[in-house]
Amino acid sequence: MEIEIFKKDDRELKFLVRGVSVPLVNALRRIFISEMPSMAVDYLKFYKNNSPVFDEIIAHRVGLIPLNNASEIYITPEECGCKEGCEKCSVTLSLEKSGPCTVYSRDLVSGDPDIHPMLEDIPITKLGEGQELKFDAVARIGTAEDHAKWQIANAAYKYVPKLEFNLEKCDFCEECVPKCPKEILYKEKDQIKVKDIYECTMCRACEETCEQGVIKISYENDAFIFFVESYENMNVNDLVSKALDMLSTKLDNLKNLVETI
Repeated sequence: MEIEIFKKDDRELKFLVRGVSVPLVNALRRIFISEMPSMAVDYLKFYKNNSPVFDEIIAHRVGLIPLNNASEIYITPEECGCKEGCEKCSVTLSLEKSGPCTVYSRDLVSGDPDIHPMLEDIPITKLGEGQELKFDAVARIGTAEDHAKWQIANAAYKYVPKLEFNLEKCDFCEECVPKCPKEILYKEKDQIKVKDIYECTMCRACEETCEQGVIKISYENDAFIFFVESYENMNVNDLVSKALDMLSTKLDNLKNLVETI
């Protein structure tokens, strides 16, 4: 397996991986999208709300506010076994505001200082004169398999493109060059060349423009460009490390099951 990093910061990672199969990279993608545990608001207890926004809408907005990941601190309700929620499996964030004002995610007061919104300026609603909003938001560990509010990252991959040119058929009309939406084709002397093959989207605009059949677009079967974006809940380094550990555990479990057959 070969890996080449294209882009990396605290939130995003883009890399090239060679020598792997589609099932492997797709399994990793699915772990990022739906199987990573994270903390999110599960339900709200309203005590006062005479704002213009219904309880259900406010609950939906608060549920989608990203909280810092606490999967190493808290356990899931299923692991805990308590029915009402306790300090081991849940944390309460309270909010009490009076208008006129705009209510933001930073107004949520957590019962645990280690749990807080990762983005402070997410608007929840606006309150006019005489309007009030008061609720308790109960957050717990979950995964995006149950609800999108627990999704911790986005991930995608694509095949590495291949562009082949049959120069014996080419009359160098250059009509294919401006047709590329990514502008990666150019002419140099008696050849059509590619600036950056990894930017190709395989839209086939150049292939369809060339009536002589000079250009053939395909892809490498064992090479992929993989992209991961964190939703602020976790640093991308920790995110990738956690996902790889989960994938390794899944493969070990599969191996053990196969050996018992």
